[in-house]
Amino acid sequence: MSDNVVKFRRPEKQPEPPKVRPPRGPMPNWLPFAVLLALALVIYFVQQAGLIG
Repeated sequence: MSDNVVKFRRPEKQPEPPKVRPPRGPMPNWLPFAVLLALALVIYFVQQAGLIG
């Protein structure tokens, strides 16, 4: 009876190609100034709250 049994073998998977991320566009010129302004505001409000000497 075991002579008629076909052994199942999983087909080999082809490795998936690595995902290619599209390159990001150039950083806007205003972004560094916005980050500095946000950092300054955070420091100001932390000082006003009395958390920093």
